[in-house]
Amino acid sequence: MKGYSKKSRKMDYQLSLVAFSHVKGQVAELEFHSHQQYELYFFHGGECKYLINNQIYDLNPGDMLFLDGLDLHKAHVTGNKELYERSMIHFSPEWILPVLKELDALFLFDAFKQLRHGLFHTQVTEENYEIEELITKLSRLSQTTEVNKEIAAEAEAKILLIQLLFKVHQLDKTTLVELNEVKNGKYLYAEKIASYLQKHFKDLISIEDISKELNLSSSYISHTFKDSTGYTVMQYLMEYRLIQAKYLIEVVGENKTIKEISRECGFESDAHFNRFFKKKIGATPNEYRKKQLDKYRKKIGE
Repeated sequence: MKGYSKKSRKMDYQLSLVAFSHVKGQVAELEFHSHQQYELYFFHGGECKYLINNQIYDLNPGDMLFLDGLDLHKAHVTGNKELYERSMIHFSPEWILPVLKELDALFLFDAFKQLRHGLFHTQVTEENYEIEELITKLSRLSQTTEVNKEIAAEAEAKILLIQLLFKVHQLDKTTLVELNEVKNGKYLYAEKIASYLQKHFKDLISIEDISKELNLSSSYISHTFKDSTGYTVMQYLMEYRLIQAKYLIEVVGENKTIKEISRECGFESDAHFNRFFKKKIGATPNEYRKKQLDKYRKKIGE
């Protein structure tokens, strides 16, 4: 891609309501996660499978994903990780909402609101080059300007993002991959396994249970799921339980105790829940709840 050096690097562009990052080369993979912001993910090269909820997509260079952020998602890098390259933009819709209203262009949010997530197969076309050029400009802006402190830089970032959203809107008509696209048997089974785990995450689950439900051997389930998602079955289950617990803790006005949340999300004991939560989040459930309440009180007090 034009505008990026050959060396592996990661760049973060942080503004209160928008964030840009570019990764090239070996990188630690994120866990299965969700967030409030909308996301645009552009895949430049390498080998990567992308998980959205219980669906799995093989990405090709030039592919672009859009997500409303609330759906659970994760990139699973395969093959030679040094060849992996992607750009990602997170943004809060409120950040550019006033501008879109002024332009009478709220339809640019339609893909995120109506479809929630999707994949564009952008071929080597003029539109593809224009998308990459906009991403390059965002990258250069993030490297050379303290956007947090400069009104002009924030305005430029909004203009570039809106131009990018127009390109996404135009691509919607011709290159959007249907969510029920034909997939090979391995992916279909991996998605069925993920669906089973999401449906029964509150219960005690073993691979033998899944084996009986799907009429597949335990070894096939373990191999297929790991190869397709990068997770073992139990790793995926625990991450999914954690995400559900984290959401319940974050809900303002939620009256459930930490013990109740632990049980409701399928953790075997309170002690195990506390250890696992702190390992992954960096705080105990009680500490995390306090932080969220403090943020909320500060917000409503402003």
